[in-house]
Amino acid sequence: MAVEKLYESDDFLIVNKPYDMYINSDDENEKNTLVCQIASHDSHLSTSSNPLHFVQRLDYATSGVICIAKTKTAAAQAGKLFEKRLTKKYYVAVVRKHLKFELADIKYPIGVDLSPENSHKMATQTADTTCGSPREALTRVLLLETGFYGSDPVSVVLLKPITGRRHQLRVHCLSIGHTLLGDYTYSAPVDTVPHRMFLHATRLVLPLQKQPLDVQTLIPFFSDPQFTSKWKTCKVYYKYRTREDFTAACDVIDRSYTVGIKYDEYSANKKL
Repeated sequence: MAVEKLYESDDFLIVNKPYDMYINSDDENEKNTLVCQIASHDSHLSTSSNPLHFVQRLDYATSGVICIAKTKTAAAQAGKLFEKRLTKKYYVAVVRKHLKFELADIKYPIGVDLSPENSHKMATQTADTTCGSPREALTRVLLLETGFYGSDPVSVVLLKPITGRRHQLRVHCLSIGHTLLGDYTYSAPVDTVPHRMFLHATRLVLPLQKQPLDVQTLIPFFSDPQFTSKWKTCKVYYKYRTREDFTAACDVIDRSYTVGIKYDEYSANKKL
C-alpha cells in the first residue's frame, strides 16, 4: 500500500500512514510496515546507516499524519514540543450511535486493562471502573455530523487529544458509550462488518522555532466507496470535508468557552 509524503525537509519527513499498517517490526519477513515503504527495514533502529526517529506513534488500525525526524537533534526538538503539549493533533472518527452533546471534555485517567485476557488493552478509571497505573488523560470531542452506516446510527466527530496516552481516543470514546466504528479490539470484539477502523489523524500542528509546520490531509472516509455506499447523512453541525472547513472546525474545538454549544464533561467523579 502506497505511503503519501506530505512534507519533507532535511530534518523531518511527514507522511500519510495507511490504515492496517505497522510502524515498524523487528521481524525481517514483515513487509507491511511504514519503514519498509519509505526507507529500509531496519530504519527504526539506531544501528541503521540512516536511522529514522519516530516522535509520535499511530496504532496499526489508525491512518493519517505521522511525523518522523531524520536526525537526533530534530527528534529532540520535536520530542520536547510533544512532551510540553505544545503540539496540536486533530483526528476525525466515526463512532457508534448519535451523540447527545455537541462538545465534550473526557477527563478519565487511562491505565492498563486489569482483565487477565486483556494484557494489551487499556482502560479508563471512572466512578464505576478501574484500571492499572492510571495516568491523567484529556480528550476534547466536537460533533461534526450525524448519520447512518447502513441501518446503524453513527456520528462523525473531531477528536483533539490533549494528552498522549496509549489507545487514548479509542478508550475515551468507548468510556462514554461511543465505540469507534470498526474498532474490533474495543468492541468486545463484535464490530467485524466494517472493513477498517474509522479513525484518521487529519492534522498536525508542530510549532518548531525555525519553521512551524501545519500539515493536513483530506479525510479518506468519503472517498472510500466501501464507506460511502453505506453512509447516509442525517444532520451536519459543522462543515469539515474541505481543508478550509476543517481548519474552521479545529478553531471551534480549540476555544475554551462553550457559549451557545451543548456541552458535557466526563470526569472520574461523575457517574454516567
